[in-house]
Order: sequence, then C-alpha cells, then structure tokens
Amino acid sequence: MRILVTGSGGLLGGELTRRLPLRGHDVTALARGDLDITDGDAVRRALTALRPDVVVNCAAFAAVDGCQTQPERAFAVNRDGPGHLARAATEVGATLAHISTDYVFGGDGGRRSPYRADDPTAPLQLYGTSKRDGEEAVLRDGERHLVLRVSWLFGGDQAGFVAPILNAARAGRPLRLVSDQWGCPTWAGTVEEVLAALLHAGARGVWHASQGGETTRLEQAREALRLAGLSTRIETVTRAELWPDVPRPAYSVLDLSATEELLGRSMTPWNETLRRYLEELGAAKR
Repeated sequence: MRILVTGSGGLLGGELTRRLPLRGHDVTALARGDLDITDGDAVRRALTALRPDVVVNCAAFAAVDGCQTQPERAFAVNRDGPGHLARAATEVGATLAHISTDYVFGGDGGRRSPYRADDPTAPLQLYGTSKRDGEEAVLRDGERHLVLRVSWLFGGDQAGFVAPILNAARAGRPLRLVSDQWGCPTWAGTVEEVLAALLHAGARGVWHASQGGETTRLEQAREALRLAGLSTRIETVTRAELWPDVPRPAYSVLDLSATEELLGRSMTPWNETLRRYLEELGAAKR
C-alpha cells in the first residue's frame, strides 16, 4: 500500500514513518517544511504527483494554550488543512486517515464513563474546537475517509508527556503535576497498530485508540519515574491552578469497544505499554 504521512516531523508522524514500512507499506513522509497543509493548491499538487492509496494526516497545531492565542493559525492547520487533504484525497481516489484528539470532548460535570465515538462533542477550548471542526471537514467530504481520535499521546525521545518528565527528573528539576485530570495514555506504537488494522479492514468513520484503563497525569508521571528509577520533587496542583485561562477536560477517557472488536482483543493497559516504551528507550529498570 502506498501511504503518505503528513506532519512526519512530529511525534506520531515520525513513529508511523518508522513503523509502517515494517509492515511492507511504501511510505512517503512529508514534514511541515515539505508540505504546508494550509495551502490547498500545494496539497492538491502533492497528492496528484504522489498518487497515494492512503494519506495519514498527523499535521496539527497541538499547543493548547497556543491555539487560544493564535486562533487563525489553529483553524488554518486543524480545520482547513484536513479539509484540503480530504478533498485532494477524494480527487485521486485515496483514503484519508485523520488523527484527532480526546479534547473534542468536554469531560466536565462529574462524568466518569468513557466517551463513545458517536457521543456529542463539546470542546472546552479553541484547540478542541478546531480539531472538532477538522473532523467534520474530513467526514463531510465523503464516506471513504476515517478519523482516529487518540488521547495523551507519548512516544519518541523528546516530545509528548513522558520524555520531558524523565528529562526534568534527570536534571533535578521539580515537577508540577495535575491530580484532577483523568484520561488514558496512548503509546504511538499502539496508534500505529490500530491504524494498520483499520486500513487493512477498510474502516471508515470515527474510531478511538488508546491503551486500556484510565489514570491521572500525576499517576502516569509517578509510574514513569518509578519504571525509570528516577525521582524528583513533585508539587500536586489542580487543573484550574495550572491552566487558569485555558481549561482542559476533567475526564476524557475514550471508549474502545468498537476498536477492540475490530482487533479481536483488549487494548493493552497503559502501564504495560509505558514499560515497553521505556524499555525501547533503554530507560526502564531491568
């Protein structure tokens, strides 16, 4: 299968670019400097020249606070860009797999049940709103495209949540960690596994990918530090204290039942994949 990965310079794009060829796919990787997805003409030219079977869009403006202060950029990248890709993919007969986020959900009001793919969205901030609008732009273009929502992504050696936590601990820097935000971490390797299965099955529509279980940012960090044999001073804070101006959902766990049915297995618990990730980095205790 000929696969084009946009946003390949990011955490997930880089992991997909590395892992998908191991399944025998012919992968072309385009980072932001290679293709600006906010330029509709450039997107059309690129897809017309490359003629991929599948486009995986990992390009995003994912800085939650940055989206709030730069709304034009947020909507250009997270809404308009996916729309350009969807239309161009349809023109060349390709499927677009667009990566979205759990932040399309509000997660407040005391909710403690995972969100299904067809639950109403209610984003709390411009990042979630722009990503929700991007989903709609992709699905509006036709039935051949799919949206894959992921939550609390980690992987790579610098980006995401886990690697900076470990780097801070190694440098002896204290951490401020949220204790009242519930979700489920997702290893980039798991996203690749789910995406490969969805593409093989010819899946369409909205799907969810994360690990099994749920946790807080505080407990995820504590487990990462424990596995890596590190320690540092931790200050526990609330969401309102850490992010007073741009709210995050209190609870955004994704329902995985449809994904697990497709895969024929339960999703691996988050702490087990965290260990696997750290072992890949050579950071876990042995």
